[in-house]
Amino acid sequence: MPDFYEACVFAAWLVGGFVSGVSGIGGAMVAFPVLAFFIPVHQLIPLTCALNVIMDACLAAMHFRYCRSSALWPMLAGSIPGSFAGLYILQICSGAVLQGAIGLLLIYYVYWQKTFRVRGSAAHPRLLGVSAGFGSGLLGTAISFDGPPIGAYGLYMGWEPRVFLGTLGIFFVIRGSITVILQYCTGFYTSDVLRYLFFGAPGVISGTLLAFPVVRHIPQQTFQKVLLIIIGIAGVICLVRSFL
Repeated sequence: MPDFYEACVFAAWLVGGFVSGVSGIGGAMVAFPVLAFFIPVHQLIPLTCALNVIMDACLAAMHFRYCRSSALWPMLAGSIPGSFAGLYILQICSGAVLQGAIGLLLIYYVYWQKTFRVRGSAAHPRLLGVSAGFGSGLLGTAISFDGPPIGAYGLYMGWEPRVFLGTLGIFFVIRGSITVILQYCTGFYTSDVLRYLFFGAPGVISGTLLAFPVVRHIPQQTFQKVLLIIIGIAGVICLVRSFL
């Protein structure tokens, strides 16, 4: 029988998988702040990175045929040095600093979602893709949230939803796998992290699959507004906890 903490990991990622299955974003942003109450940040970050790969694999499987490979390779090229930079940050920063950075990013993410407007195609899409990939690799490896730079790039390019989900889904699986390998080689996957992963994996897979039958019946605008409120509150909680 799982203990209380293991059950919480399963439940948090069940909800996180459902959120990502419905909206394409937000799974880690919902699960991470909840689990940060009892899992040390340096354990929670690699756990989140591994579960993100599993979750993104489920989503990518549904939309891989729409992947735009011409945009994928520049993003991956930028993400490799970004991942090494993020690993260095993860090694040298304290848990309080990392949690504060996560809180600030969550709050900024809400602001960005409320203010960002699609501007059309970029003048230098490959260079912009490399830059977005670097930012995603750095943030994903350091604090497990790789979505904002790549999400902004996809919206800026004006991709239609299936291209957006297919290209980003495959990118996140490949980039996330690189992060997991780097973190594993550096010793972040301790026995506690692997134990939580054992319970988080079926949770995130179940949540993602549960979202597929109901996604078309949930008003997207209402859901996204509620999700942004939850993410904003989570950001404030992480930021406050970093000072305690």
